[in-house]
Amino acid sequence: MGQDTGRNDKARDNRLDALETRLKVALEEGPDRRARQGAEKRERSRSEGIAWRVSTELVASFLVCGLVGWWVDEWADTRPFALIVGLLLGGVVGIRNVYRVARDMTRDAEGKEDT
Repeated sequence: MGQDTGRNDKARDNRLDALETRLKVALEEGPDRRARQGAEKRERSRSEGIAWRVSTELVASFLVCGLVGWWVDEWADTRPFALIVGLLLGGVVGIRNVYRVARDMTRDAEGKEDT
């Protein structure tokens, strides 16, 4: 029994030493590492949000303008002229929106560099 208690004490001491070493490393890295990780996470989330916005705007512009074109075709019996015009218009509107988002991102990036 004495040997088991000695082994347990030694194992506990080893675990405590390892924990103490990890704590020292964490304290040396400090809040700077956490701040960096938080900033990276926010930037990644922002980038993903912009990507979703751009893709949603492209798809929505095609769908809305295409549906309006289809509706005009049904109403005026001009198949497929208005649908094609609607899809082309949807593409133009979608690309314009993507351009606006890219322009805003560029302005934001330039503003961050100045500060």
